[in-house]
Amino acid sequence: MMQPVQCTLPLAMAGTGTRVRLVEVTGNQRSARRLAELGLIPGSHLTIMNDHGGTLLIAVGDTRLALGAGVAHSVLVSALD
Repeated sequence: MMQPVQCTLPLAMAGTGTRVRLVEVTGNQRSARRLAELGLIPGSHLTIMNDHGGTLLIAVGDTRLALGAGVAHSVLVSALD
C-alpha cells in the first residue's frame, strides 16, 4: 500500500496559529543538535504563536521558544489536520 505524499514547507512560511509536525531539520549538524536539545525533534508537534516578520514564537508542549528567521527556514514541517 502506498503512503500518502507529505507536503513539507519551512516553519517560517507556516503562519501564525498553525499547528505543524516537525519533519526534518536541514542545515548544519550543530544547529540540528541544539534544536533537538530544545525539544525540536522529528515528529514533535509545534504551534506558531506569533510571527514577528522574522522571529517566530513557537510552542512545543509547555515550552515557548523564539527562533530567528534563518533557523525557522531550516526547519521543515507539515501541517496537522
